[in-house]
Amino acid sequence: MSALKFMTSLGLGVSSALVTTIALAAPAPVFEPILDDILTENPTHPPLRLPATVPTDVELYPSIMPEAGILFLNTEPGCEEIECTALVVAAESEAPPLWPFIGAHPSQSLELVDGVQAHFWERGGMASLQWMQDDSLYVLSYRQAIFSPEAAIAMATSMATEPPYSP
Repeated sequence: MSALKFMTSLGLGVSSALVTTIALAAPAPVFEPILDDILTENPTHPPLRLPATVPTDVELYPSIMPEAGILFLNTEPGCEEIECTALVVAAESEAPPLWPFIGAHPSQSLELVDGVQAHFWERGGMASLQWMQDDSLYVLSYRQAIFSPEAAIAMATSMATEPPYSP
């Protein structure tokens, strides 16, 4: 392949990536019903980072605990039981003691974006990607029967790539 052809294909690839990045700036539409409930200036929790896409065919219903910095997508409206939980997004102002948690799989850590290392754990049909970014802990936990590992990584990557939610 000639250098010109390589640079042209590289340029096209980069421009496609830029278009994709710009398109990913907004939270996924499934979060729209609760966006007004998200506290963006909570002194006890950092701003939430939300996935730009939620790749599943399952209908999901959002709910939020704004004072705790936790957002849920559930499989049934109004259900707060763990059996209904499909996805949890959370932000903490610091990592808890012993982080990454015991039970995390260090061999399954991955870099979401430059310098942002996520740790993976799973238990009881749920899995989680957790990472430190901007001196805060971000968590994306998901039901494995609903989301594939690839979908979870894509959601976590979009969370780490885009700025925290701000209306």
